[in-house]
Amino acid sequence: MRSRAIWIGGLLLTLSALAVILSPALRAAAHEFLQGFRLRRLMVVPYAFSLSENAIPTLHRALEGDVSFEAPEARPVQSLAEAEGILGFAVRRPAGVETFASMGVIPETAVRWTVDVEHLREALRAAGAEDVEVPEALHGTVVTVTVGPAFIGTFEFQGAPYGWLHAAPPVYTMQPEGDVRPLAEAALRLIGMPAAEARRLAHTVDWGTTLLLPIPMAPGMTLAVEPRALGDREATLFTFPEAVQAPNGEMVPVRFLLWSDDHGIYLIGGPDADPEQLIRWARSLR
Repeated sequence: MRSRAIWIGGLLLTLSALAVILSPALRAAAHEFLQGFRLRRLMVVPYAFSLSENAIPTLHRALEGDVSFEAPEARPVQSLAEAEGILGFAVRRPAGVETFASMGVIPETAVRWTVDVEHLREALRAAGAEDVEVPEALHGTVVTVTVGPAFIGTFEFQGAPYGWLHAAPPVYTMQPEGDVRPLAEAALRLIGMPAAEARRLAHTVDWGTTLLLPIPMAPGMTLAVEPRALGDREATLFTFPEAVQAPNGEMVPVRFLLWSDDHGIYLIGGPDADPEQLIRWARSLR
């Protein structure tokens, strides 16, 4: 039963990490960044999902040839030294975590968007967002986001399984350089963000330092998203209610804490994780 719990924790970590770092929402957010930099701040923005399901096939047809992406597969490793040799950076760990029950490396991957203005306008019309103005000068712009590599591992604490992720800061480029705000607004509208919120964020976020992670909150969705303070930084606590079955048969929540600093993006959590313990670990990074 214990090995099964560890396996569940590792699976949840991997799925959650990929959902956060490689989700369509984040890939859309990647459209919004300026020439060649590493993020310094992660900004999580929950929003009321307002896109009609009927529009999604049209969006896919309009943009599928303009965006290239291949989801990477995690590679198991046997030691931290092996992982760090592949990653090219030292894996940071919370205080007290000396060993991992399982470890893996998610390779670096890139998402590339070649802007076709007519395709983008067609997609915006399908999304009911034809009010977004996309300048003709942006045609042919290539926006690239490079994500990872990342370390994933599972460990035990007081008999419970936890997962840990440390990813390198994403790198973004825009060629040729230009005003990224119309693409930011268009991307946010295409993932179902209401018009006023999309326009406000497009024009107020510092895209030179900030990675925006939009979280669509659709009707009936049970995910809870809560900001938590980490000194001068902010973390986000994600709670999936009654997401996994405990050994005693009880359905318990799964919680993950997500944050970033100049050294990378971090995710820690597991079944029935104590939010305060997650905060303590986040503050103890070494």
